[in-house]
Amino acid sequence: MKSDIEAYLAGRQHREGETVQLGWFVFRIAEAGSPPRIESLDFRQMASFTDDFQMAEKIAASQTEVLRSFGVSECPCTLQQTALISVSYTPGHPDAFLQRQQSTDANDSGWYIGILDDPADMDDVETLSRRSLYELTIHDMRLAPFWLLPVQTTIPLRDHTSFQR
Repeated sequence: MKSDIEAYLAGRQHREGETVQLGWFVFRIAEAGSPPRIESLDFRQMASFTDDFQMAEKIAASQTEVLRSFGVSECPCTLQQTALISVSYTPGHPDAFLQRQQSTDANDSGWYIGILDDPADMDDVETLSRRSLYELTIHDMRLAPFWLLPVQTTIPLRDHTSFQR
């Protein structure tokens, strides 16, 4: 992954502090140069970067494996895009599920996160909120492997609890 970013930056002007998006991930140029020193988001807290690419590589590998196991092609989204969230959802909730619909605009990933048998009224906008896929991933790593699945996918997280930090 790191070599892919370095290859992408080779021959392109870049400055310290700039961010680079490659696929689902965002990286920061910590020091300009050849090669530049690149940092990955650490997925522990918002806007926190690290020299350790282990978590980004783990997420990328899990996303690739999920796509392979479902036999589907990637439906791209970015970690800056948002998902619609039921107020009943909390990170780690055993009855949480993800469902992907067509996105409504460039900032929308199309993902909805709710819970089975949700007591909240889904017709009431007060029972819904939006959060970035990045923030959701930080707080509930179970979600990370599934973000690239296509529209019309529903994933009950009860069946997929093994992805951890």
